[in-house]
Amino acid sequence: MDSSAKRKHPATNGSNNRPLKKSKGGSGGRWQTPHHKAKLETLKGKGLEAGDVGILTTTVKGKERQALEEMIDICEEYGEKLYGIKRQDAVEAEDEDADDDIEAAIKKEVQAMKSATKPKDAAFEPIRLDLDCLTFIRTKPPVDPVALVKHICTDAREARDKTQRRARFINRFTPVTASAKATEAGLEEVARKVLGEHFQLAGDDDEQAAAEKPDAYSYAIRPSFRAHNTLKRDDVIKKVASLIAPRHKVNLSSPDKVILIDIYQTFCGMSVVDGDWETLKRYNLHEIYMAAAKAGGEFATKQKEEKAESPKPGS
Repeated sequence: MDSSAKRKHPATNGSNNRPLKKSKGGSGGRWQTPHHKAKLETLKGKGLEAGDVGILTTTVKGKERQALEEMIDICEEYGEKLYGIKRQDAVEAEDEDADDDIEAAIKKEVQAMKSATKPKDAAFEPIRLDLDCLTFIRTKPPVDPVALVKHICTDAREARDKTQRRARFINRFTPVTASAKATEAGLEEVARKVLGEHFQLAGDDDEQAAAEKPDAYSYAIRPSFRAHNTLKRDDVIKKVASLIAPRHKVNLSSPDKVILIDIYQTFCGMSVVDGDWETLKRYNLHEIYMAAAKAGGEFATKQKEEKAESPKPGS
């Protein structure tokens, strides 16, 4: 028999008779370091649970993983700056074809095994949700999600140049200071807990409440619903408003406080933020960057005009 007949022919791709291309990326699940496995499991997460505290983040579609990486980097920086939380030593898994020597590979493996146990105790834990363009960063004390988000957004206003921007894939932040199940009972439970920190609640003793909370803040309620059809928008607003004492007035145009309610599937999260929420583009990082860039451009133009109009020396 002709030896050429024994040769194996390459796999073809249908009628065009072209060889199939081999995949170049990933390990195909054949081998991963313990750290890589732990990281992937963390990103998959178990969804949001009643009692979770943290930051809901909307992202560019299809860039949820990259947005989580940006968010963790930003949170760790501000965690150290605001709360003295030391950054964790991130150990990234290497590709299969990395040509490190054996000693370096063993060292990295040992470091990875140590870091694989860290996510449980981490102040910032990334959670990938089952919805496009939405992620969550679970936080732990002493981190205050409201204060953290406000600091990030306030500083972002100074990023007038693209090189100063910290993120490309993050859109809006929504801090969550308390959460419960997305039911009527859960809504009331989380509302009483969150609102009681800022407002006199309906039914509280007037004199005692006035002494404890002398400021009669005005407020606006801003609910958001995702993948949920049980609780209705109007009912949620009426229920939350009914829990606040009458001396606090509704002000939809310029409130002292804004009550943010996020209902996602069976999760109901809530927080109270300052009235400059609107000024800070409703905590939309991308829009803050755009406004900062515009302000920077206008400032540069004004400087050029003033320089052109100023008299030359000796004139």
